[in-house]
Amino acid sequence: MQVLALRGHYGQAVEVDLCAPCHLVWFDVIESARLNGPAILELIGHMAQAQSLAHQPLRQQAACPRCRSGLKTVHNRSRWGRSLQLECPKRHGAYQSFAEFLFEKGLVRPLSSADRAALIRRDGHIDCVNCGAPIAGGDAQCGHCRSVPSLLDVARLARALDPEGATEDHPVHATATHRGALQCGACGAALAPGQAMQCAQCGATLAVSRLADAHRQVAVLGPQLQAHAEKPAPHTVARRMAALSADLPRQREWILRMRADTAGRHGGDEDDDELLSWFTRRTNPLRAVFIALLLWWAWWMWS
Repeated sequence: MQVLALRGHYGQAVEVDLCAPCHLVWFDVIESARLNGPAILELIGHMAQAQSLAHQPLRQQAACPRCRSGLKTVHNRSRWGRSLQLECPKRHGAYQSFAEFLFEKGLVRPLSSADRAALIRRDGHIDCVNCGAPIAGGDAQCGHCRSVPSLLDVARLARALDPEGATEDHPVHATATHRGALQCGACGAALAPGQAMQCAQCGATLAVSRLADAHRQVAVLGPQLQAHAEKPAPHTVARRMAALSADLPRQREWILRMRADTAGRHGGDEDDDELLSWFTRRTNPLRAVFIALLLWWAWWMWS
């Protein structure tokens, strides 16, 4: 097992265990959710490098590396669909294959018949997203790791690495790729055979079948993502502040509902009126100072 020291949200360190020959990654509890954009990019880079190794299946009696308990198969569902993992019954963590990790993040999709035909016509084979081995045209799964043939969408990967849009002007978000499908991986629009590998409907980069190809294209975002993690870009900070300001009406509405509910149960209270005045539209110097301090604190925490 290779221990990867990655950076998580808010500068916290996250250690992930990667088994390169078996193309698996071990996440302790919620480590997967703690990874920020640069960390996911680095992890995918290690995954791509591991695909140069011959696949070694996980032994039948695989155990938790923490407590040595036997593992159980767990089926998860996210907004992107279903995925599975081998989980420790004592909840120390779980193994995920490279492909299942990408499925969980919504970065890959199963091959359609049009995708399969296009890849076979161009390359003569399909590359396994999980282990990198070639898959024959008629195979329903990889003969080495049994993963389902899939495509990885580069544009969606770029957005997953940078959900706040700090690198939205970078050409990688719209640059064409050498490999692709006959359907756009972002919007599903049909593409004519021989068309340039960029969706005319939404402008998204099309899907690729090799993890190394996808990583090579988004790796150029690394320096910007790291700089953004250390100090957010000005336009990103402005978006955060705008989101906070937009939430103030909802807070005022909540205070009004709570006050009305309290008044209905216990009668009015001058303290309630004083608290409510902080969130109403009337001029209140204390409220202005409070909101300014709140916004400054939020900016300081996120920057």
